[in-house]
Amino acid sequence: MKKLLLITLVTTISLLNACSSERISHFPSYKLTVPQGNELDERAIASLSAGMNKEQVRSLLGTPLLQDPFHRNRWDYPYVVSKNGVVKKHSTLILYFEGDVLVRFETLDNGKEE
Repeated sequence: MKKLLLITLVTTISLLNACSSERISHFPSYKLTVPQGNELDERAIASLSAGMNKEQVRSLLGTPLLQDPFHRNRWDYPYVVSKNGVVKKHSTLILYFEGDVLVRFETLDNGKEE
């Protein structure tokens, strides 16, 4: 009886050691790439110009992801690409309006795609 218990205990410990997370992490796995936000075409951004109205901008770039209720004259088009939970690329196009007319815009690029 003691011998059977000892064999079971040794077998269980060796099986648990074989399944440790450190060893499992060496196996190749599929890393999912997750794009989020507004992916904008470079030609569309190049077509932007001061003096366009909001409807023209919306038809060129699409609806902005963020429209801050406290800053109605600012539209944000963020775009983030992450792979396996790590951000690989982060960029934001920010448009500024006065009334219904585009005044200026800027692009913030916080990373390069790898």
